[in-house]
Amino acid sequence: MKHFSRKLVAILVLIIWLSSLGTKYAKADFLNVITKSLSQNGYYKFPDGLLIQWGYASNSQDSYHKQSVYLPVSFASTPYSVVVTAKSGFQDYYAGRTVDAFYNSSFTVSANQENKEPFCWMAIGRWK
Repeated sequence: MKHFSRKLVAILVLIIWLSSLGTKYAKADFLNVITKSLSQNGYYKFPDGLLIQWGYASNSQDSYHKQSVYLPVSFASTPYSVVVTAKSGFQDYYAGRTVDAFYNSSFTVSANQENKEPFCWMAIGRWK
């Protein structure tokens, strides 16, 4: 039992140091992987490869009622999921939007008619 208290203190210090060391590096690793932009057209990258993006697009249709939307961050592959919601100020008709094509850094949206309404979008896919 000689020097028991010193050994006990040394063991406790070692346990606390190891537990805080692991926590420190786990947090550092997690923070280094996540990147985000919380702007109007933004994104959130998760450490496991999931990427969620969102945005607002003003109307800039071509003569075929199509419009390209460029993503803040490119997806690793296609297809990915996109949801589009038209922001119509008119109550007498539906301003429908359809996603026509997927590319790693953009997608194409078409309207059911010529309209000047902007729209919001959200895309979910993988970044790695």
